[in-house]
Amino acid sequence: MRKFKKVLIAVDFSEITRDVVGVGCHFAREYGAQVDFLHVVEEGFLLLGLDGMALPAEDLESIQMVVEARKTAGREKMEEIEEIARKYDLSPINSAIVEGHPATTIVDEAHDRQIDAIFVGSHGWSGIKRFLMGSVANKVLKNAICSVMIIRPEREESEE
Repeated sequence: MRKFKKVLIAVDFSEITRDVVGVGCHFAREYGAQVDFLHVVEEGFLLLGLDGMALPAEDLESIQMVVEARKTAGREKMEEIEEIARKYDLSPINSAIVEGHPATTIVDEAHDRQIDAIFVGSHGWSGIKRFLMGSVANKVLKNAICSVMIIRPEREESEE
């Protein structure tokens, strides 16, 4: 039987995050695995002007201030996530907030940390929204060298 020693739980602080954390922490507890939480602050779309040209230095400074503000807000939210994880009696718990493209960074961090399983949420987008926003979960699934569990939002029951 495969042993899962380290799991990475990718969080974006959206509505699906609590489900991802719950499933990932339950899994980690069952396997006695270490938990690493990761939040990626995306900077890619902010760093270039609409025409693809580099922005002036003062604009880059403003953008960096926005990224730093996102990191600060992320640290506060990460404390809440860690509090949830403590209820599962998990240790050690590691967490990190990094800049980068979410899917690529999640895959790279998992590889660097020798992660055995990644837990990531799916927003359940379809159509044009998925085309424009992309699917971090699908990109992680396609590119990760370890197991990946995608947590989808609950479907609402349709009345017939």
